[in-house]
Amino acid sequence: MEFNRSPDSCFDNLADYPFAPNYVEVDDQEGGKLRMHYVDEGPKDGTLVVMLHGNPTWSYMWRKLIPVLAENGYRAIAIDHIGAGRSDKPTKMIDYTIARHEAWVKQALFEELGVKDAHFILHDWGGITGLRAIADNQDKVSSIIMSNTGLAGRNPDKPIKKMARKGAGFLRAFQLWIRVNKGWKFWKTISKITLSDMPEADIESYAAPYPHRSYLTGIRQFTQMLPTRNDNPMLTENWQALQKLKNFEKPFLNLFSDKDKIAPKGYKSVRPAIPGTRDYEPIILKGGSHFLLEDIPQDYAREVLKFYESLKA
Repeated sequence: MEFNRSPDSCFDNLADYPFAPNYVEVDDQEGGKLRMHYVDEGPKDGTLVVMLHGNPTWSYMWRKLIPVLAENGYRAIAIDHIGAGRSDKPTKMIDYTIARHEAWVKQALFEELGVKDAHFILHDWGGITGLRAIADNQDKVSSIIMSNTGLAGRNPDKPIKKMARKGAGFLRAFQLWIRVNKGWKFWKTISKITLSDMPEADIESYAAPYPHRSYLTGIRQFTQMLPTRNDNPMLTENWQALQKLKNFEKPFLNLFSDKDKIAPKGYKSVRPAIPGTRDYEPIILKGGSHFLLEDIPQDYAREVLKFYESLKA
């Protein structure tokens, strides 16, 4: 599998991201290897918190939460999905599927890093890849926080009566735009969606891993995998993962924001189906867009710590 690797020089001047790089190798599923990047901060013997970003972000989105966790004695790990951030970036759209992302996350975290007794925080696509990876590794997970995401699914035993999914017209138009716009400046999209005025240095830092449009393939392909049609294989795979997660009785908090226009009610896809969600009413933070860690990072960190402290009682 051909891939791009962002030069180290791309990461020399990132704003508020002083973290040393760490890497594991995962199978590219075509006989080769890919390098996945992760941040690893805080005491190595601290309670482990694992963070999975979505699209079009990378581990940079956790830059304001990681120090808070580390300062409070937690070991904070934040991965970059393959195709994003400092991880290797296969060059063909067909190189990426949600099933492959799930396999890469599983191998990196549970096999290579030996993650266990871990608290997971999932955002956007990280909710889908993360929940699917957790479904087969529930014994290694202590709790889940899910933010501004959902686990859309379809029972494979039920026939498809209509191919287009309800309300997916806008997403289909977005997918077409991305297919022809190979130089999608997603960092500008993030800055337009956020409610706060993002500093130019932060916007440039989001863009840093992508020195040429050929590095954007994985970011663009995530948009093409959005479930706009009922024959999207992700839907039945998600449904199968949800059946497994119906055995997950550990704490599961939905931590959303009130101005999210992408997945504002995503928590309904897991609550109350997953038992661990039933004791925790969704928390809807005020003043946050879909990218709530850009808008209200302090409020978000406060609720995360409060949740973890409650688990110690």
